[in-house]
Amino acid sequence: MTHFIDTLVANPMLLAVAVIVSIFIVLSFARKIVRAVIVLLALLVLYVAWLVWHGENPAEKAKKAQQSAKEAVETGKGAVKFIDGVRKLGEGKN
Repeated sequence: MTHFIDTLVANPMLLAVAVIVSIFIVLSFARKIVRAVIVLLALLVLYVAWLVWHGENPAEKAKKAQQSAKEAVETGKGAVKFIDGVRKLGEGKN
């Protein structure tokens, strides 16, 4: 690793190319994250539209989901049960 760093420091042109490649990698990752967020938002909009179409109140569903998540976090039941279930499945004890 030190040899690689010494080579980059000794050759500024190689360092510039490495920086440009690194910037492209970071930007590519950021674009994928942004695309994923856009897809999730689109799915959320479709879900709300589906709820409205079927005569349900999205605000009530959101409150119920928030309350359920809050209870699971406060008690830790959800995560612990999930982890225990996964562990038991791995051990074949289901």
